[in-house]
Amino acid sequence: MVTRRTLLTALMGSISAMALSGCGQWRRFFQPEVSRTAIDIHAHFFNGRDVPIVGFLQQTQLRDAHAPVDPQMRSDAFLKLLKAILLAKTPTAAEELATLENGAAPMSPAAVEAQDEAKVAEALERFSRSAGQSTAGLRTSRSAEEAILDRIAAEVGATPMRKGLQTQRAQTTSLASRIYAKDTSTEAKSLTAGQEREYVHRSSLMQTIRWAGLLTRSRLDILAELDRLYGQEGGIRIFSPSLVDFTAWFFTEESVTPVEDQIEVVARIAQVYEGALILPFAPFCPLRAALEREDDPDIDPLRNVKHAVLERGFLGVKLYPPMGFRPVDNDSDLSWVPRKPVKGGAALDRELDDLFVWCVENEVAIKAHATNSIAAGPDTGRFADPAGWQVLMRDKRFSDLRLNLAHFGGFDETDTTRAFTSGGNWEETLVEMVEEFPNVYFDLGYWNEVAEGDAASQERVLTLTSDLLERHPEMVNRMMYGSDWSMIGKEPSHPEYLAQVLGVLEQLSLTDTQTQRVMGGNAARYLGLDHPGPPRGRLQKVYADHPVYKSVFT
Repeated sequence: MVTRRTLLTALMGSISAMALSGCGQWRRFFQPEVSRTAIDIHAHFFNGRDVPIVGFLQQTQLRDAHAPVDPQMRSDAFLKLLKAILLAKTPTAAEELATLENGAAPMSPAAVEAQDEAKVAEALERFSRSAGQSTAGLRTSRSAEEAILDRIAAEVGATPMRKGLQTQRAQTTSLASRIYAKDTSTEAKSLTAGQEREYVHRSSLMQTIRWAGLLTRSRLDILAELDRLYGQEGGIRIFSPSLVDFTAWFFTEESVTPVEDQIEVVARIAQVYEGALILPFAPFCPLRAALEREDDPDIDPLRNVKHAVLERGFLGVKLYPPMGFRPVDNDSDLSWVPRKPVKGGAALDRELDDLFVWCVENEVAIKAHATNSIAAGPDTGRFADPAGWQVLMRDKRFSDLRLNLAHFGGFDETDTTRAFTSGGNWEETLVEMVEEFPNVYFDLGYWNEVAEGDAASQERVLTLTSDLLERHPEMVNRMMYGSDWSMIGKEPSHPEYLAQVLGVLEQLSLTDTQTQRVMGGNAARYLGLDHPGPPRGRLQKVYADHPVYKSVFT
């Protein structure tokens, strides 16, 4: 149970962290206690084989709709390095399924981090030796790649690597060691269980490199890290990770894990991982579906979703409108996508309509990215506006759709010049929907404005959220905790995300009962797990013998 004592402990850890956040300092990560029924409704544990790396990074990840991004981190040279890391002995789905069948268990935290470091060292060496050589989808130059290596060396206090570029093994090994270096002061060595030493070098560049190293792990080990950070004894016991399917929207031609293989490996991990209950969401891409139907009129574009939900223990479907589509009435000509359907936006509408009808009929939840980010096309981040969903759900066929609009709390979208845009900020539209529709929820995934933001940003967002809660008290019954792991792994302070969010809920004056709703009760209702019905029946079919399922639901 979350209590004011445990929240105070969490807050004290966060305050200590903020006070000691300088480069080379150490911080203490105190893991707060939560109820055994707590749910992280928004997470991921895909690895570098499951996404088109260059397209994913270039078109969606290394840019921000609201702030300038370090140009060197957006360069093709840096993308080439990240690609080298992300594919450094990263297991395929087939390889991981084979190890799971042989009883694979997660590696220890120390062993898996040592593996990350070794893979980063190997990728740095390969990158340095290939300086100036072309890479598919990237235009790089030797000087730009050398500049990246020099910058990394400068940030970690190492010797510049320009000289002797072809004899880099010892240097790149040393460089990787410095990237992963943790504080070794007397104070840091005295940390106890539940506390964690800080990396010495904490810049966005360093953390992005370590994040890429994380995504070279097996999917099982990425899940185990999520559990280590926010779960374990007294922590969150139920996680709801989403799979992704972005390939059709990206202009790069890259090999990725087929969706059906992603479903199988995640389903198998969910069955064998006993430390937490895993309730995955299957991906659905309306562009891929429309193109599949054009190529084969007899195909069922919903086949993977149906298999995942009806047979493999998945509880919902994840959608990414900012890739380039709206929930309804798509009128874009899709001129920028690698291949567009003959009927353009109307073809997307057909596939989405079929999906929504099936989800309503089968009580299957939808989780939709609802913030202006990861836009694959020109200004398509605006397609994530909740106003599009408001239009859809006013169609009586869909008024009961179970919907989670993810990533609440930025309060930075107020443009009213485009179709399907909210009259005020997006959060205002969202809370209007909460009052209008009984099954609309929202999550706090990657709420970095309060978890990582500066004091002014935190105060602004807290004030606006508090005002919304005062005017729309029903919000507290639809708000759900989410971490957005492993995407939040790009942030230096991600280990304390759970503690930070609990601290924010305390500052919003939520009662213990309300906090428990946010931390799990609301998610259980959203997923349809709070009463007998089709979702509980499907869960029982797959997880009847799972220890966490038995402890929570039986």
